[in-house]
Amino acid sequence: MFINNDDPVILKIWDELTMLLSENVLETIDFLNDCTEEQMFYISEIIEDISYNVKSQEFIDALYKLCEKYPNLKMESDVILAESYMEK
Repeated sequence: MFINNDDPVILKIWDELTMLLSENVLETIDFLNDCTEEQMFYISEIIEDISYNVKSQEFIDALYKLCEKYPNLKMESDVILAESYMEK
C-alpha cells in the first residue's frame, strides 16, 4: 500500500492522530505496545510530533523498548529527538 505523504487527507488524519495520541501518555504507550510492526511503521511518521507534545520520560522509555521490539523500523533518531524535547 502506497501512501502519499503530501496528500492533504493524510496530513489531516496524521494531525488528528497526533492530537489523540498526545492526550494520555500511559494509554498511548499501551496502544503502541500492542501495535504490529506494520502499524508502528505508519505511526512512526508522527512519533516526533507526539514526543514534542508529551515531553515524557515514560514515553521515551517506551520508544526505546519499541526500537528493540522492531529494529527494522530504525526509530532511534526519533528517540534522540524526543530526548532533546525534554531538554527544552
